[in-house]
Amino acid sequence: MQTRPAFGGNIMARIVTRNHRPQMATVRPRVMQRLESPPEHTAEIVEVPVSFDENSIMTKIIDIARDEAAGQVNLQDAEIIVSGGRGLKKPENFAIIRELADALGGVVGASRPTVDDGWIAPYHQVGQTGSTVQPRLYIACGISGAVQHLAGMSGADCIVAINTDPAAPIFEVAHYGIVGDVFEVVPALTEIAREELGSG
Repeated sequence: MQTRPAFGGNIMARIVTRNHRPQMATVRPRVMQRLESPPEHTAEIVEVPVSFDENSIMTKIIDIARDEAAGQVNLQDAEIIVSGGRGLKKPENFAIIRELADALGGVVGASRPTVDDGWIAPYHQVGQTGSTVQPRLYIACGISGAVQHLAGMSGADCIVAINTDPAAPIFEVAHYGIVGDVFEVVPALTEIAREELGSG
C-alpha cells in the first residue's frame, strides 16, 4: 500500500497493488529519519558491463538550467526554517519572516498557497508538493496547516506555530503554539533572537 499526492497535490491517493510483484516505490529525501549505518555492515561493489547504441536513446539531456537564486536556499539541509503562509496577507510581509530567519541563522520557507499566488519563489515551498524537511526548528507563521504542508514538515525536531486561529490544524503537530498576530509575535521573536544570539 502506498500513499502519494494526486491532482496537483490537492488530494492524497492511496494505491493498492495486489497482484504484481516485484513492486518498487521511490521516496523523497527527508521523508523518513536517516538511520546510522552499523559499522559491521559491508557492501560489495559489482561492476556490470553495459553496452548500448546511443542512437537507440530517444531522450537526451542537453543542458541543465539552474536558477542561481535557488541555490541560496537549501531547505532540505537547513537546521532552522521560518515559514510564512497566507496569514502574512501580502508578499511584502515576507520581510518579517526573512528578518526572523536571519536572526536565527535559518532560511525562509513558505506554504503552497503563497507560492501559487506568486508571493515567493517556488524553491521556498515546504510540503508534499514542495520540499520535505526535517530541521531542528520549524517556525510556522500564519500557516493553517493543510495536510500537504504537514506531510512536508511534521518530522521537525521542534515545531513552533503562530496563528490567530486556535483551532488551526497546525497546532495539532506543533510542540509549541502561540495564538496571536504574526505581525506582533514575529517581530518580538526577532528582537529576542537578536538580543540573545547577537545577530543582525
